[in-house]
Amino acid sequence: MPMNEINNAKNTAKNITNPETKFSGYTLEEIRYQRALVALQAEFCKTKMARNFRNLQNSNPLSASSVASSIPGKTGYIASKLLTGLNYLDYAMLGFTVFGSLRKVYSFFRRKKK
Repeated sequence: MPMNEINNAKNTAKNITNPETKFSGYTLEEIRYQRALVALQAEFCKTKMARNFRNLQNSNPLSASSVASSIPGKTGYIASKLLTGLNYLDYAMLGFTVFGSLRKVYSFFRRKKK
């Protein structure tokens, strides 16, 4: 680190702890700017969430929209997600869950008679 940067950092730290001028508050223009900025960020966030929700609805294989024409595409989407989007631990947990469910169903139908 050059000596100039060290001195600038020391001066900045000194100015923060012992400011030369006292902070007298924000102007109305600065407050309006901050409110507009926050409103813009909230609008971007809403738009992004709506887009993600719409994408989730479109990729849902159980959705009612255009069921007849898009089943192979949606099935392919699910299959590709299963093959590429999961790691080994996910496969193990999925297998454990399916095995447990199948075991419960099997034991329900194979009850011992007294």
